[in-house]
Amino acid sequence: MKEIAPNIYVEQNSIGLYSGVIRSDTGMVLIDSPLKPIDGNYWKSTKELDQCCQQCYMVVLDTNYDRLLSMKGSDCAIVAHSDAIAPIRNRTPKVSEEPQQYNESPEIVTTGNRMVPPEINYDNELSLYLGDLQIDLEHHSGSNQAGTWVKIPQRQTVFIGDSVVVDQPPFLAYANLEAWENDLNLLSSKSYADYTVISSRSGVVSNDQIKTMYQNIVAIRKTFEELHEAKAPIEEWYSVIPQISARFSQLDLFNSEIFYNRLHWGITTYYELNHHERG
Repeated sequence: MKEIAPNIYVEQNSIGLYSGVIRSDTGMVLIDSPLKPIDGNYWKSTKELDQCCQQCYMVVLDTNYDRLLSMKGSDCAIVAHSDAIAPIRNRTPKVSEEPQQYNESPEIVTTGNRMVPPEINYDNELSLYLGDLQIDLEHHSGSNQAGTWVKIPQRQTVFIGDSVVVDQPPFLAYANLEAWENDLNLLSSKSYADYTVISSRSGVVSNDQIKTMYQNIVAIRKTFEELHEAKAPIEEWYSVIPQISARFSQLDLFNSEIFYNRLHWGITTYYELNHHERG
């Protein structure tokens, strides 16, 4: 586990997410969480959860399936954006019913238990306090309709979920591409110039990587707008998957099938949601 700022730690968990811990003498905020119970026990022993936590919160950064899985078994109060509640209630994760592209971990998850909705939800902004440390939750709907950024101004650190991913295609299923561009413009502005920025898929990311992500989202938005205007059938949407993949010159070939499934499922869901909205 790496300390990236005083009392703020990051580690890649068992399902590939870069999870965070913000701690104080009286409490703790988890940014996502491990999946396997053994990993949960590791966090508790490492951070002395039982001893220090008069307050314990776990912030869920969006509604991607692997992230919702990380909620299970938590002893902390779960915090999420209000738009996350319906997807959480609607998911009953059984292996026989959930396509593999939802869960991109090579591990097979076997559970039939329904996920528990968050105890705390918010609409636009919410602040948590650990002693004198302020932790701001902000709604950023670009990469996901329930997307949350966790900002710690006193430590100039921000967790941004899937707003930026490096050398891999983005998650498009529940994206708002125009809002995503705005999110990335804000992230590359002077407001975050001195911040350490943590992506849930790529760890700490640079300003150059944020700008590259912006260029990729702009290109995808323009491609999708052309398909919308042409009233293209879904098969034509699928045909742009190689075009999108080609933007990632360092694409991990080992995960190429997973990334193809991510784009295929993302485009399918994006098409269905936006086709319905536009009538």
